[in-house]
Amino acid sequence: MHARWLVFLQRFTFSIRHKPGVEKKVADALSRRALLLTQMQTEIIGIEHIKALYTDDADFGSIWKQCHDRPAPDGYSLSNGFLFKQNQLCIPVSSWCQHLLREIHGGGLAAHLGRDNTLHQIQTRFFWPRIRRDTIRFVDSCITCQTYKGGAQNTGLYMPLPIPNSIWEDLSMDFILGLPRTRRGNDSIMVVVDRFSKMSHFLPCKKTSNAMHIATLFFNEIVRLHGVPRSITSDRDVKFISHFWREVWKRLGTELRFSLAYHPQSDGQTEVVNRTLGNLLRCLVQDKPNQWEEILSRAEFAYNAMVNRSTGKVPFDIVYTKSPNSAIDISILPQGPSKAVAHFTDDHTTMLKDIREQLVRANQRYKTAADARRREKIFQVGDLVMVRLRRERFPPGTYSKLARRKIGPVPIVAKINDNAYRVALPPDNNTSPTVNVSDISQYKPADEAMASISSSESSSDEDGED
Repeated sequence: MHARWLVFLQRFTFSIRHKPGVEKKVADALSRRALLLTQMQTEIIGIEHIKALYTDDADFGSIWKQCHDRPAPDGYSLSNGFLFKQNQLCIPVSSWCQHLLREIHGGGLAAHLGRDNTLHQIQTRFFWPRIRRDTIRFVDSCITCQTYKGGAQNTGLYMPLPIPNSIWEDLSMDFILGLPRTRRGNDSIMVVVDRFSKMSHFLPCKKTSNAMHIATLFFNEIVRLHGVPRSITSDRDVKFISHFWREVWKRLGTELRFSLAYHPQSDGQTEVVNRTLGNLLRCLVQDKPNQWEEILSRAEFAYNAMVNRSTGKVPFDIVYTKSPNSAIDISILPQGPSKAVAHFTDDHTTMLKDIREQLVRANQRYKTAADARRREKIFQVGDLVMVRLRRERFPPGTYSKLARRKIGPVPIVAKINDNAYRVALPPDNNTSPTVNVSDISQYKPADEAMASISSSESSSDEDGED
């Protein structure tokens, strides 16, 4: 390309002279306009060299010769020394292919409109073999589009947490915040769910409570009734990742499992309970929202007394081997054979085994339904990726709707599982480096040799003249 420009410039007589800075004047609007016209004229003059490339071009050489010998091939014609196919200018193998793609996709009057719009605009003006494939590759490798575009993806198959073996051994925890402040000063609810029986406890607390207060509340209301758990699954709330909270459970031998940053689906069990509890509280408090703490125990009893969709049983049945009596059971219904006796005669171990099999089947149903709308995407350690920046990852007050949507390229430094990876985020990024696969996309570097590759490679399924 440099040799071609050198040959072109040798046609003119010119000399290069230094101009001192003091002689340079500030250009006015008309001067800038004249400069723009000169640059545009230079670009138009440069395209004249396409004529000299037709003769030896691998794609249009034979067609160029046939057009000089009548009749011309079907659809091709010569006009002012240029080869056309219908109304499309034929571009031979040269850097012009990439230059035109760059100008149409992100030039001065373009705005990175995307693959389909770029393809439509270039196909209405130009033609070369495999133009569709080259356009798709160019747009996919555009670093501006990769950085400032993009949202959620459907990557990552459904991966449920391991199923517990017994009751109140594996728990999940979360907080419901933003509630009206009650007379006792509480404005939040700590939700604790047994992942086996699905029994839940709703504990009122304060948003400002530190890890010590939360640990005390947990021991008074949960450990007192059900003992020390084997594992606790929670999000990355500041209370759960504090040194005190980690040290307490480390000494007791309880494993702490944390969901991925800004990916609440990892702790989906508690998120579902939170949504259900919100519906129950709204129905119970109605026009007295400040009294939610007084009826919280009523909501907890109602939740634990209803059949869970995953287990197919009432949480009370699993934990206490019988359903609780309600007001209607005591005051209206006549006394019949004791259901408790029948339950106690059953083998409790068999019941727990049946429930675990029911949970396995339920997880399989959820996985089949979820994976129908998802696709599997696997990365390897060392791959360069673009990481989606969710709004929560920005420091308070710095988020902008026009800010970049992805950061990268950054390498993957560790693979936790098929849905979670640890990436090397920049030092100024203070968020967790563990990212869900739905927030990761493959980095596609720009292909500088795209124009030559497009004509030297063999045809593929994307080849065509459309």
